[in-house]
Amino acid sequence: MTTGRPGRAAGGAHGRAHHPADRGGHRDNRARREVRWAVVVPQKDLRLAKSRLALDSRDRQRVASALFRDTVAAAQHTPGVATVIVVVDRIQDLEPVAGLGVGHVLGTGPGLNEALRQGELAARAGHPGCGVAALPADLPLIEPALLGRALTEAGAHDRAFLPDADDEGTTLLTARPGHALGPVYGIGSREAHRRSGAVELTGPGLAALRYDLDCLAHLALVPPPARHTHLSEVLARLRPVPSLVDASYLPGAPGPPGLSGRATPPGVGRHPPQS
Repeated sequence: MTTGRPGRAAGGAHGRAHHPADRGGHRDNRARREVRWAVVVPQKDLRLAKSRLALDSRDRQRVASALFRDTVAAAQHTPGVATVIVVVDRIQDLEPVAGLGVGHVLGTGPGLNEALRQGELAARAGHPGCGVAALPADLPLIEPALLGRALTEAGAHDRAFLPDADDEGTTLLTARPGHALGPVYGIGSREAHRRSGAVELTGPGLAALRYDLDCLAHLALVPPPARHTHLSEVLARLRPVPSLVDASYLPGAPGPPGLSGRATPPGVGRHPPQS
């Protein structure tokens, strides 16, 4: 994502949320968990997105657009989410999320982390009492209940993160009201976020949120549609995927070549390519 000057967004009041305290002067743990969230979803220029997918440019753009819409729609329907703000490189990149009622920032500076900082500024201005959650736009297994569980666990910590399935990068990053998001996405971001003081989320049932979609082999993780998604429509036209050989894996088995040792998340079956 290309992002430099501060992004353009609607203005609003800044503020820190008051945290209730118990009799001993400590914040009540339940109150800490009950956070309303502003979710920031960055999306790089869709013409350049998913460049590692071995597809022609039109199909890559279709996959990226479908992932973007599905991710934003899931966030919109997640319990505890007050607003979703997308950060895009071009105004044209808002087309996949048209009609969803999201806020947007037109990114004007270099890199993903700068885009997230711009989105965070917009979130703090428009929703000063909310925590901020950074969410990648390429999570094929995301569902509202899944994201809701992750945000509930994150609400117990000032800053928290969920590592990706390779245990090297980061998917979700959160900050409670009054705490800076502090994104350090990039190579080795899991360790970078840990060193920055963010708490790693380890609760059960979050594995599916750790999977992003970077190469064709990762499409083996996306089951045939049990529910309607825009990604499932695109994949139905793409299957069979030539690079997926021996895709009949058992849950928990090592993934196909290109998955860097990823295992299937619990409850997600492997499926052979469909004809």
